[in-house]
Amino acid sequence: METVILNAFYHRDKECIGIFSNQNAALNYIFQKKAGARWSRTNKCWYVPCTENNYELLSKSLSGKADLQTDALKEYLLKRKENGIMSTVSNPKKAISKQVSVTINTIKSKLAQQPGSIHKLSKENTVALQQFKQHLVLKSYSPSTIRTYTNEFTQFLNTIQSVPAYEFSTARIKDYMQYCLEKLKLSENTLHSRINSLKFYFEQVLKKEKFFWEIPRPKKPMILPKLLNETELRKLFNALT
Repeated sequence: METVILNAFYHRDKECIGIFSNQNAALNYIFQKKAGARWSRTNKCWYVPCTENNYELLSKSLSGKADLQTDALKEYLLKRKENGIMSTVSNPKKAISKQVSVTINTIKSKLAQQPGSIHKLSKENTVALQQFKQHLVLKSYSPSTIRTYTNEFTQFLNTIQSVPAYEFSTARIKDYMQYCLEKLKLSENTLHSRINSLKFYFEQVLKKEKFFWEIPRPKKPMILPKLLNETELRKLFNALT
């Protein structure tokens, strides 16, 4: 499944959601026809005005068709809220450029390669990421799982920055997961993927057995089963001999 990354940037004096992905005709059709996105020649990406409705439309249009990564956008919106930056400030372009943590060039580089670092990692965490990837390969995990786990572990490393990952205790991991839940407002599925990646690092790579026993997982939402209606039942019975 293709990866699509959303991040904020300023374009033509307006705050926009940048849509970054590798060139894909099917996705480009969705961006343009279903989400109403426009192409920026300057930034070499699709974009829509930065509104909640446009975000919801993008999310709905790409559901099941791409791996939508919104961490960068959520972190930007969180920082904007905390610092009180709105589109009406005197120099919004300058203000936004200071708040966006992921640049357009690094996002494109990230898409062109395997999921990697967004920010420059410390020496210790660069080694940790290399060990993490190697262990996944040696364990014969599927390419899809390797991509997912690597991306989630990289997001963790980007957050902790210069703090060595191997120094984290279960208490600090709990603090980090609370941050992901309350501040970033990640979905239950994303939270489970992130926990799985961290569990793999601490228990498989670092050999810290039962490291995650004390770390609770978010409760998965209950999904009611889909039942057949009367017309569908009638068709089913009529098809029987």
